[in-house]
Amino acid sequence: MNALNTKSDHFQAIIFDLDGTLLDTLADIAESVNRTLAEYHFPVHALDAYRFFIGDGWEMLVTRALPEAHRSEQLIAECVTRSRKVYRENWNRQTRLYAGISELLDNLSKKQIPLAVLSNKPQDFMLKCVEFYLKKWRFKFLIGQSAHFPLKPDPASALEVARQIGLSPSAFLFVGDSAVDIETADAAGMHSVGAGWGFRGPQELEESGCQTLVHHPQDILSLL
Repeated sequence: MNALNTKSDHFQAIIFDLDGTLLDTLADIAESVNRTLAEYHFPVHALDAYRFFIGDGWEMLVTRALPEAHRSEQLIAECVTRSRKVYRENWNRQTRLYAGISELLDNLSKKQIPLAVLSNKPQDFMLKCVEFYLKKWRFKFLIGQSAHFPLKPDPASALEVARQIGLSPSAFLFVGDSAVDIETADAAGMHSVGAGWGFRGPQELEESGCQTLVHHPQDILSLL
């Protein structure tokens, strides 16, 4: 764990990103978008390419996956609709919790730490994943992509979580695997924690200026 300016008696709540932080959803997302691309006779992508397509909402995921010369507004909309339908049928085929997440959430629950999930994944899919894979643990707020809040890195949803829980933003750890999460934490005045096991890896997290980089979920406990 690489830490800067952490205070063990200061942080009282945690906001987690979902994809690439709590859950490894990469294979199911990639399969759904690749099947859509193949139906339109476009080239498909290797699994690792999707590590960099994911993170800014479903429309941007599809936009990045489509060949640049074919990225019309109409085609993007069609492929978003189709890929969402495919994903709805295949969202839990290969998705799994990352190693150590179960133990981390058990410990946080014992400590009665308020928890929330803040994701750019569409709200319906986010809820499906949480209810299926994370139903053992209680999250005070589950916020995905919807009309209610702008996508990360806009801090509005993170700040609303802080307001509803009744704690200063500075009392929150914001844990995520991408630069988008680090930017969100910074904009909200929360302590950014980079999940080094996630989709993007430690280099992006360090370059984006994360305040603490952790390599295993259990390392988060030492910040509380």
